[in-house]
Amino acid sequence: MRNVTLGKLVVGKNPILVATSIADSAQGMIDGATQVLEAGADCVELRIDRLSSDAEVAKVINRVAMPHIVACRTPEFGGFFEGLERERIERLEAAVCAGATAVDIEFFTEPDLRLRLVETARKEGVPVLIGYENMRQTPPKSDLIEGLLDVARLGPNLIKLAVRATSYVDLLTVLDTVLEARLLLDVPFAAIALGPYGAPSRPLACVMGASFTYCAAEKSAVPGQLTVSETRDLISTMSGQRWSCSSN
Repeated sequence: MRNVTLGKLVVGKNPILVATSIADSAQGMIDGATQVLEAGADCVELRIDRLSSDAEVAKVINRVAMPHIVACRTPEFGGFFEGLERERIERLEAAVCAGATAVDIEFFTEPDLRLRLVETARKEGVPVLIGYENMRQTPPKSDLIEGLLDVARLGPNLIKLAVRATSYVDLLTVLDTVLEARLLLDVPFAAIALGPYGAPSRPLACVMGASFTYCAAEKSAVPGQLTVSETRDLISTMSGQRWSCSSN
């Protein structure tokens, strides 16, 4: 598996913990990123859904020094952006051109718009994460593997699988997918089962071969979401290895 560099952070060696900052103002997001850093996360996901302009996006990018992945989610994918798809892609392109360390786009984005963002990112030398996501259910493992291979054919630098778990059977489906994906994918990937049934997937996927996972800077009301410290401790306990963000 190839390593990927986000700023000074190398993804693909030790497990990387990503925590999210989302707010309706640039300063709120900057403050959230500071909280993520203080919590000990390696990387911050900057969710720019609720920002009002490209200028605010650029302000956040210029002020957040730690490695970050910029995402802009619509309600369909658990976010808040309600503009046109073209406007969403333009918002993400603004982040890329402002110097983002990585940008996130969903596989199920309209293909022409998805390609437009990917080409902009490649032109600017910004790594691209493409996510294969289902916010309603966990498809069969064969469908998940096929979807991940479809994502891999697009040539992303990072891949994320995120599906909704409605039972522990779904959790096991995701973890079984991790075991196969680590043999099929040549780039770092994350695999998350959302919801309370999926909570164990966040640390376990990293123990079983995923390169990064998502957690919260502090206790969250989101069912199944673990804190940075909880996730780090669980991975360390289950893998028998201890590491810190500075070791990445």
